[in-house]
Amino acid sequence: MVTKILVPLFMLIFVGISLFLLDERKTFDIRTLVHIDPIPHTEQLIKENRYVDAHEYLSYFIDYPYVKENPKSQKLLQEIESKRSSYEYKADKFLEGIIKGGSDEDIGKASAIASDFLVVGDVRDLAIQGQHYYNDEKVDNVMVALSSLGLLATASTVYTLGATAPIKTSISVLKYGKRVNKLPSWLNKKLLEQAKVAKETKSLEQIKTLLEPIHKLYEKVGLHQTLNLLKNTKNFKELENIVSFSSHFGKKSHILLQTTQNKALNYAQAMPNVQSKNILYASTYGEKGLKGLHKLGEKRFMKRMGFQANLLKTIYKGNFNTLFNYLLKNIPSSVLYGIVFLGLFYFIRKFFMLAKVVLPLNLLTYF
Repeated sequence: MVTKILVPLFMLIFVGISLFLLDERKTFDIRTLVHIDPIPHTEQLIKENRYVDAHEYLSYFIDYPYVKENPKSQKLLQEIESKRSSYEYKADKFLEGIIKGGSDEDIGKASAIASDFLVVGDVRDLAIQGQHYYNDEKVDNVMVALSSLGLLATASTVYTLGATAPIKTSISVLKYGKRVNKLPSWLNKKLLEQAKVAKETKSLEQIKTLLEPIHKLYEKVGLHQTLNLLKNTKNFKELENIVSFSSHFGKKSHILLQTTQNKALNYAQAMPNVQSKNILYASTYGEKGLKGLHKLGEKRFMKRMGFQANLLKTIYKGNFNTLFNYLLKNIPSSVLYGIVFLGLFYFIRKFFMLAKVVLPLNLLTYF
């Protein structure tokens, strides 16, 4: 008697769980998610002597257990930090900024950009471009435009007691960006147009709209990140979106976009109420991680990935969720479909057996 009750009950439970798992996978199959391993790309950046990029990239992932607990990750990070803190390395980068006018390290950037903030830098660059013109060589019209704007901004900064200093800072950032070839084509075109207007009107009022977002970006993420984020924009609207994006993700913005093929911007806009830290965690699975976060929802996704145990309210629910996640990740869909069809066959058979008993009794009663 007990067996007759338990078998249908267990069969019903198995079918119910199978349907639940299949429905979950229909929404998003978390088995497709694989953590990004940052070690190979970090090692490649080190081989190319791009220690700043290597540090930025590995640091993005290092807080997550799957990377933090890997001894190789810790060793690479120590190697990078040791190299960047050495006297010889800093001295080389400082000279690089002065001689080449560009560097990937802050100390090199500082030496390169310092003169651009002063009037001497603008005069120097105008003289260089003038020499190119005199020798029938190619003239960098964007650099001429920026240097002209720089001179006007310097005069305006003195006249307005520093009120236009943000504009001057933005121009210095852009001159550096132009020198290291990180200005997008749309911005080069805009700068030429705005420089012409500023020259005619002797005013920087109109160009403020273009330069203010760049200054905000520079204040939030620094020069290196500003140029990396700026170079991928296609218009002014995208620049404004990047500024808003960076206000949420700070100096992680660039790698967040890089690891998700620039799709993080769209997903962040589509999920305005999702915590930034959870978007960053989802991005460790690449673009698919953000897709899963969007489809499943924040709480459901984080539970499924087992990253935030604090979302679970009781030990019982936590244990059930752990078991469910295990089944979701490990039981093949073919097995689940097999259980469903087996259950369907079982209950149909039971129904016909019951019908054979009930219908004759009803017929006897009728006659």
